[in-house]
Amino acid sequence: MEKIVTVNEALQKGKIRLVHLPMLIIFGIIILSFILNAKEIIPGWVIPIGFIIGFLCGWLTWSYFVNKWKIWAFENVRNVHELKQKAIDQRLIWESDSWFEKTEFKTLQQKTKLKSLEKKFLEKDIYKDDLSVPKQTIIYYSKTSLIFVLIISLGMICIGLYFLWNGDYVPSLLFFFGLYLTYDQIKKLRDNEPQVIINDKGIKLKNEKLIPWNRIHNDKVFTKTSGKSSTNYLAFNNELVDIGELTIKFDELENLLHVYRVRFEKNNS
Repeated sequence: MEKIVTVNEALQKGKIRLVHLPMLIIFGIIILSFILNAKEIIPGWVIPIGFIIGFLCGWLTWSYFVNKWKIWAFENVRNVHELKQKAIDQRLIWESDSWFEKTEFKTLQQKTKLKSLEKKFLEKDIYKDDLSVPKQTIIYYSKTSLIFVLIISLGMICIGLYFLWNGDYVPSLLFFFGLYLTYDQIKKLRDNEPQVIINDKGIKLKNEKLIPWNRIHNDKVFTKTSGKSSTNYLAFNNELVDIGELTIKFDELENLLHVYRVRFEKNNS
């Protein structure tokens, strides 16, 4: 029996072809242009062109491999809805009908194959119960994460005071930012109430009523990247919860959403 490829396995393979390889080509060409200039093989004005050629070649590499990966992934992964959404969230592919999707290289054979694979999207993703998951999961603020940020904020206060003492007023803004962070972390450290409760009935956020699973839509765990920083979120309906400071991990929370919804549907079938 042929092994079914998991969503995460498909995403890992996609990252190699659609992220790592294009980035390697981009930086390889840029670095090569600097080396050739240092050896006086090309003039300095060619370096900016090296940047352009690098990004263009990186984009062409992504455009060439993206549909090869889509066909392989959609053929071998069962939960194609989850796969596609995660691939979009992780910037492996773009939303359907977006301008960027139109830059993909797509042969007639690939178009035909992708069209035939669309029928898989007519089926719902399948998830199974996990007996290791308790009847209810209560999620609190992570004291370890809060203390770590508190230490950093106290360091900011010290550095800000140093600059303030020496009359460097712009860097001394760190003092006020550190004060705010310190206040925020201490406030959270004193908060011992559950921030999120999840069970087979639904999801309950702090100071809010429990929302049953049949009224929850678009529930997912995703990572939002801004520059070099990234934040993990729990999202459902119009709610957006930062889970970075909570006692839950990305994959664990994602599994909880699947398991408790399966249990809800089983109990109400």
